[in-house]
Formats: sequence, C-alpha cells, structure tokens
Amino acid sequence: MILIISSEKDITTHIVIQWLKKYNADFLFIKTEDLSSLNSFSIDNTSEKLTINNVDFSTINVVWHRRGRLKFLDSSSLNNSNLFLYLKREEDSVIKSLENFQRSTSKAYIGSYIKEVENFKLDHLSLAKKCGFRIPKTLVTTSKKELLHFKLENNKIITKDLRYPVNVQITKDTYLSSKGTLLIDDSDIELLDDKFMPIFVQEYIEKLFEIRVFFYDSTLFSMAIFSQEDEKTIIDYRNYNDEKPNRCIPFKLPDLIKDKILKFSNESNINTGSIDLIFSSEEEFIFLEINPMGQLDWLSKNCNYYIEKEIATSLILKNA
Repeated sequence: MILIISSEKDITTHIVIQWLKKYNADFLFIKTEDLSSLNSFSIDNTSEKLTINNVDFSTINVVWHRRGRLKFLDSSSLNNSNLFLYLKREEDSVIKSLENFQRSTSKAYIGSYIKEVENFKLDHLSLAKKCGFRIPKTLVTTSKKELLHFKLENNKIITKDLRYPVNVQITKDTYLSSKGTLLIDDSDIELLDDKFMPIFVQEYIEKLFEIRVFFYDSTLFSMAIFSQEDEKTIIDYRNYNDEKPNRCIPFKLPDLIKDKILKFSNESNINTGSIDLIFSSEEEFIFLEINPMGQLDWLSKNCNYYIEKEIATSLILKNA
C-alpha cells in the first residue's frame, strides 16, 4: 500500500491522488489537519509494530510525506499554554521516531517532516560547497563592526530569514518580515546597536536569471525565471509582481550541475525538494538554498512537466 501524508489544502497532493485513482492504485491519505489515533507503537526484543488509525503499518510499502506532520494532540482540550507546549514537544519526539521507524521498514520513504523542520541554511550552504557548488560569501554575526566590514568588502549585501519568517506581536503591534530578500545599505547598519542577535547576510551577486529545480528521487525538473526584467523582482523573484509575473521557461541543466545536485541530495539525505540557483553575470551557477518540501505546482504547469503524474507513476512502481 502507498501512504500519503499531506495537507488537505495542498493542490499538488490532490493532483497526484487523481493520477493514483486513474491507475487504480492502492493508497491511504492521512490529512495533517485531522487528529490521528496512535493505536500503538510496540517494541520488544523480537519485533516492532506500529498501528495508526487502525492501520497496521507493516502493510505500508511506500510513503510519500508531502508536507506537514501527524497530529495526536488535541489542543482544543487544553487551557494551559505551558502544558500544551510541553505535550507538543513530547508529541514531536514521537512523530520523528515514527518517521524513522517507517523509513527503515518501507521499500521507499519520499519526503520528510524531520528534514522540513531541520532545514538549516548554514548546514546546506556548507554541504553545497563540499559538493562542488559555488555559494555566496556568507556571514552570521552579532557585531556591528563585523557587519560594516563585510559590507565594505562586498559593496552590496543582502539579508533574508535564516530559518523562520518574522511574526512577532508586541502589545498592539505585529512585526512581519518582508517577502524574499532585501538589500542592506550603510544607513540600515547604522541603526543597529554595537551588539545584537545573530544576523544572516550574504554578498549580492549580479545575475542573468534565477533557476528553480524541483527534484524527486533522482529526477530533476528545472525552470529559468527571468526576474531581472522587473525592478520589483530584480533582487529576488519571491518579491512577486502579481500584475506582471516573471517569464518562466523550461531550462536544461548541464550534466555537471545535475551531478552536483544529486550528490547534494545523497549527502544531505533529502530525496525531494526545491533548490534555488542563480546564473550569474559571470555565467556561473550559484547555489542559494533548498526547501525540503518544495513547491512544484507552478513549475509543473509553466513548463508542462506533468510532475504530479511522474510522482504517481513512481509511487506505483515502488509499491509493486
């Protein structure tokens, strides 16, 4: 049987399910919005057994963990926020162990809740460099002096969220981070104290276009994004212009870059996701970051890749 773990709201998931139904595939869909029932997870000296929603997971051959996580904790029944946070941490440790167990017993486990929540830019930049990619010069610092020096060395620098978007409420005010990437100038730095919480900055690299690569197992789908043609998206295509979207076309990656991506996938133990690259004005491929979940709907439609069909076919073959 094929198990799909994903959000009910995820468009990609529903398109893949449509293909699975077309091919009469045997599958189970667990919605991450629903409260699941962990009937038992038993371990002794001779065996291990997992049962969720009365399904014996020994019957699961292939897992596609598209997005989100299983949920066993009913938050609506808890009035104490501190108790909820404690139980949520306990639940999280169980969920991660269940994923590791199922990964070790299934024929294939594509995707990962663990990799999604442990998506650390610094680790991935370091690994990408080891895999042969060029990466932007990067600094994480708590020092105004170091930040000014980095700005002087690189002339133009950018910043973006290191892990989580800002969403902080202080009294009546809510502070949200801007989308995408922002340039930093000297006046921004001058507003800072001499010491502050760690800030993530990189050199700004002039580019000809951006590249989004979605990979599933060992199959790559790539698209060129001509963000340089619009002042709103020239720094980062994620500063979207909804009225005049960037031109996006299928893009054929050189074999050398494909090999580096597959090496990165293998070394990081991430078998599906989206990688952002840029093609610089010096005609070099630069690694920026990876999203272990990876949005693919717009890439599939823009380039007529029918990625959802490819995923469904792959799941069926792995389940055979």
